[in-house]
Amino acid sequence: MADNLLSTAIKNFSVKNYKDAFPIFKKMAKTQTEAAYFLGLMYFYGYYVNADDTQAFKLFKKAWEGLYPDAIYMLGVCYEEGRGTIKDLNQAFELYQAAGKNESQLALLKIAKFHEDGIVVEKNLKTAIEFYVKLTKYNNAYAMYKIGSFYLEGKGLKKSMDNAYMWLNKALAAGSVEAMNYFRLLGSKSKTDIRTTQDIYLAAKSHLQRREFETGLQLMEIAAKENHLPAIFDLEAAYREGIGVEPDLDQAFKILLKFKDLKRPELYYRIGQKYENGEGISSSYIKAAAFYELAAKLNYEPAKTALLEIRGY
Repeated sequence: MADNLLSTAIKNFSVKNYKDAFPIFKKMAKTQTEAAYFLGLMYFYGYYVNADDTQAFKLFKKAWEGLYPDAIYMLGVCYEEGRGTIKDLNQAFELYQAAGKNESQLALLKIAKFHEDGIVVEKNLKTAIEFYVKLTKYNNAYAMYKIGSFYLEGKGLKKSMDNAYMWLNKALAAGSVEAMNYFRLLGSKSKTDIRTTQDIYLAAKSHLQRREFETGLQLMEIAAKENHLPAIFDLEAAYREGIGVEPDLDQAFKILLKFKDLKRPELYYRIGQKYENGEGISSSYIKAAAFYELAAKLNYEPAKTALLEIRGY
């Protein structure tokens, strides 16, 4: 009876019927490790309930103590991101390794990423690629995408356009949104990609709000590349404020300057501010005034005011 009830709750969860799944998971979480795990996911992601990292961590730990494999991975995520507990990358890596022994694809991806970026362990692209190759045996779309991107960039593998597009197309066929995004970033939109630039931008904001920085910034870069002004400004802010990346005022300035040919007054004005304040570039009132003037000629009032203040007319 209990097993049937739990199966019903998991089915409801899988079709996003969280309202009906929640009370069952909550009732059974005290005795059922699987129920504790799913209830933890609901608190972690804020499905039907307000997100609660502390509660999620406790539930994942309970499920882990009951040897529920997927909970090992999620507990690792909590330690990696410092959600519900103190951030501890070493502990996260150990948990990912434990989950990886149970053939958790998500954990194996994390292990590959740690080796790729040199997190906790020494940076080793060869080892990372070995894990990604292992994951392709499961038809893992993200692993295929990573191998394709490595071939394209000549990163850890000998640069090969043929191999790159072969793997990226395999990833695309396997449903990789990352591959779809990568093609879009390259300016080669796939036939299956029906998203507008505004769709891309809104998705980017959503990912960044959920602290999914790698995907969020990639999407923001795509929207910016397609001349979406809010995306350009948000991408600049990410580098200026260190959202998902190390703060880099030089790069923030370069992002704005890259799009100066769009002839948008708001953009001219912001570049002018950078020059006036010496933010990411040496201060130059002459160059600041030049950009303020471009914006003022397009009847942008803040630029007219700034121009008056900086040169008196």
